[in-house]
Amino acid sequence: MQTLKATALKPKSWLTRALLGTAVLGAVIVAKMSTAGFSAQDLHTHIEIDGVNYGTFDKIEGLTPTAANRSGSLVRKVSFRRDFVTDPSLYLWAKNEMHGRADLKNVQVIVENRDGSEVSRYVLRMCQPLSWTVEAANPALGGFHEKIDMAVQEIAVY
Repeated sequence: MQTLKATALKPKSWLTRALLGTAVLGAVIVAKMSTAGFSAQDLHTHIEIDGVNYGTFDKIEGLTPTAANRSGSLVRKVSFRRDFVTDPSLYLWAKNEMHGRADLKNVQVIVENRDGSEVSRYVLRMCQPLSWTVEAANPALGGFHEKIDMAVQEIAVY
């Protein structure tokens, strides 16, 4: 019975080793240079209420059921956060809504790619703000952190 030695499976010449090394290196370089399928898509999410663009938000959390309203349907809590607020703040909208001065609103959440093409759109129906906070991010830079929590009765995706 013959036994295979481990050395029988190794390349026997320096040329074979060099070609294998070059092939691996070439595959890595091609993968790094190719943008298709290897890079994350740069997406931006902004909010519109009554046709007013309130700017981009860095993080959106929620879309999970939190409680049942009087009719038995689920109410969801959605949180929006952003740093360095330069767009119109949601403060006045939240203040008016929280003090019962306006009706429940539909909120458009629009996701766009780097080119500005719309990727998806969420319509948060019959929204009411639960809380709104803003704090100084870095006084030297002049930015702020803004967070708003909303109660949402229905979510549609387009």
